[in-house]
Amino acid sequence: LTSIGGYAEAIADGAVEGRDAQKRAAEIIAAEARRLERLVADLLDLARLDAHEFSLTPRPVDAAEVVREAAEAFHPSARELGVALAVDGPATAPVDADPERLGQIVANLVENALKYARARVTVGVATDDGILELRVDDDGPGIDAADLPHVFERLYTSRPVPGRKVGTGLGLAIVHELSAAMGGTAAAHVLDGQGTRFVVRIPSI
Repeated sequence: LTSIGGYAEAIADGAVEGRDAQKRAAEIIAAEARRLERLVADLLDLARLDAHEFSLTPRPVDAAEVVREAAEAFHPSARELGVALAVDGPATAPVDADPERLGQIVANLVENALKYARARVTVGVATDDGILELRVDDDGPGIDAADLPHVFERLYTSRPVPGRKVGTGLGLAIVHELSAAMGGTAAAHVLDGQGTRFVVRIPSI
């Protein structure tokens, strides 16, 4: 809001001179407005989840396709950050689930991974005995073992180094609440060496 108000006032006052400077100011206002819009949407989602007013519409879907599409939407952001984004898993993974919410879980996990990854993010999907498992690995600084139980708390920050300016800080809380609403679980694990793995397990309804 500070950025939006400041640049808008500067433009109105004529303090931003030249077409290039005005274009840059407008781009910053638009980018910050999108971040604010995303924050409001995340807060509304959490409010609906808290009030048990969040709708789920499970149906037969190919989870592998949903995961690929949700992850591929982040390829431009990953390239801009210099991070390789890959999706591993079977060609198809038929389940009964809500594809919109499933895609939302993947998007939030990938967004979180891009915030901390040094060079690589890997998204995995698998099905086992009626359970859909999603995995998102990053090669970032990892998470202290003592902080693992808290990573899904709202606005909690546990990484030893600050992350990139990606997301709203509410994505993992939404992942946790959505997973629970779908009858599943969400967990974080420290990988050997450096890095973090987030795992979501959801029963096929």
